[in-house]
Amino acid sequence: MPNLTNSRIVAQIDREIDELFLSDTAYVTIYNRYTVSRSDTYQRSVVEQVKWTDARAANRMAAGDIANDKAVVSILSDANYLAPIAWQALVTKTGKWTLQVGDYIVYGTVTDTITALFTISDLKAKYDNVLRITSVDTKEIGSVGLGYWEVSAK
Repeated sequence: MPNLTNSRIVAQIDREIDELFLSDTAYVTIYNRYTVSRSDTYQRSVVEQVKWTDARAANRMAAGDIANDKAVVSILSDANYLAPIAWQALVTKTGKWTLQVGDYIVYGTVTDTITALFTISDLKAKYDNVLRITSVDTKEIGSVGLGYWEVSAK
């Protein structure tokens, strides 16, 4: 590996992040789950500067094929993000969002609110690419604002 100065390393990282996020970025809608009076409630947030990569697959089983569709979603750092415990502790969650295993992520901007009359099942029936978050990896790159999250969902 060539000997790079710190400023050249930072410049290289900046170029790599620009390549990852500034070309063909998309929007996603995240439905964060929390409990109010023993009832699941979902807050909807639209997040931009996202890279969505689909992986459509099927597992062959003796009983037949089972869909194993999934996506890997890279989300650039955002000032409105809070870590899950801090987000759950908020009394007013409006304007803030988090990434938690079990939450839902939808490709694109979605305006539907989850209620007793419009459920997650209805959301899945209405839109393609409604996936449940299965893991969240934080990718820190040293400087504030240069990190991102890599979210797996299926």
